[in-house]
Amino acid sequence: MSTNLVLKLQVLIFSFFLIACDSDNEKKSDSSTENEINLSEAKLSDFQFNEIEYLDIKIKQPIIDNNQEMEEGEIIMTLPTTTSPLVFSLKSTNIDDNKFSVSPSVGAQELFSESKFVKYTVSSKNDPNIKISYNVKVIISPPTNKELLSISNFELLSNDKSAFTDIDLVKEAKSIQSVDSLLICLFPKKIDFADLTPAIKFNGANIEYRVNNDDFKAYAVETGENIDFKFPNTVDFKISNSTKSESIIYRIVVDSQHPISFKEQEIVIPNLKVGETAKQLGITTWSNDGNYPISTMSPNEYNDVKTPSEGLKNIFTVALSKNGGGNINPNQEGLVNIVTSNTFLSGQYESTSIFNLNFNENSWEVNNSPEDDFVTDIGYKKVFLKIKATVVD
Repeated sequence: MSTNLVLKLQVLIFSFFLIACDSDNEKKSDSSTENEINLSEAKLSDFQFNEIEYLDIKIKQPIIDNNQEMEEGEIIMTLPTTTSPLVFSLKSTNIDDNKFSVSPSVGAQELFSESKFVKYTVSSKNDPNIKISYNVKVIISPPTNKELLSISNFELLSNDKSAFTDIDLVKEAKSIQSVDSLLICLFPKKIDFADLTPAIKFNGANIEYRVNNDDFKAYAVETGENIDFKFPNTVDFKISNSTKSESIIYRIVVDSQHPISFKEQEIVIPNLKVGETAKQLGITTWSNDGNYPISTMSPNEYNDVKTPSEGLKNIFTVALSKNGGGNINPNQEGLVNIVTSNTFLSGQYESTSIFNLNFNENSWEVNNSPEDDFVTDIGYKKVFLKIKATVVD
C-alpha cells in the first residue's frame, strides 16, 4: 500500500472522529438545556377546589431571586357563608406536570381554617430542592341578612412618620373572653410603640376604643388619635350597629416583624482541639426589639451544616437565655450560649441556627413553640444565627 493512500485513510478516520465528538457535545448541550429549571414556571395562577367555588381569591406570588425562593407566597380565598365542613381538595394546576409536582397533590383532601394556613409546595421533578411554597387559608363570607360589623382596614403610623403597617392577620381570640378577635399588625422595623396613630376603615355605625379595659369611648376616625400600644397596655376597638344592640370587639396586637436582633450575626468560635468540648456562655448578646416579652429558646432547626467530611453532623448547640432566667422584656438584652461538641476530625465546621417565632395569646409572649389553639404564627420573620469553628489537631 502506498504512503499517500495510508495518509488519506488516516485523515478520513480522524475526520469521522471529530464529527462524532461534535455530535456528542451537541447532544450534551441539548440535554443540559432541557434539564434547566425555571422556577418562575412553577408559579400558580389560580387555586380552585373540587368541592366548592370561591367567591374571591387573592394570590401573593412567592419572591424569587436567582432561581431561589426568597419569600413564600400566600393565597386567601373567600367562600360562601354556609360553607361547612372546611375539607377541600385542589382541583388542578397550571404548572407543567412533566417538570413540577405539587404537594399536597391534586385531589388530596386537606382541612382548611380561617386562622391557620395550609402549605402547598411546588417542586421540580429533576431537583426537589428547587421549589416554591404557597400558604393557603380560607375566609368564610359573613351573613348578608344582618348588618355587617368589621374593621376592613387598620393602618398604624409611627410618631416620626417613618413607618406604617396594616393588617397582617385577624384571628379568633381563644383565651380572652372579653374580645372576639385579635387583629395583628407587624412593623418592618423597630419603632416606638407608645405613640401610634390608627387610620381605620370599618363596617358598622359606631367605632369606639379603650385602653387597659377602661370604659369605651368614641374614636375620632377623621383625624385619628395617638394611642399608647406599648406592652403591657392592651388596646381594644369595638364596632357596633346603629342601635348598639350588636357589636364586635378587636384586641390589637402590635409588634415588629424582627423582634430579635443579635449583636453579631455571625459567630466565630475560638479554635478547638480534636476531642475537645467547649462551652461559650454569653459569647455574644441578643436584644428584644419588639413589643412583647420573648421566652428563652433553642433553635427549631440547624441548616447549612458544613463539616470536613460527609456523614458528620452539626457540632453546635445554641440557646438564647437571660442572665438570671425568665423572659427577656422589650429593650432588654439576653445571652447567646453555644456548646461545641467534641469531634474526631480536624477542619472547618459551620451551621446556621434557625428560630421560627410564634405569638402566644395565653401568656402574651413571643416564643418558638409549636402552633396550637393559643400559639400562632402571626407573621414574624425567621431568625438566623451563623456559627463557625475550626478544629485543629
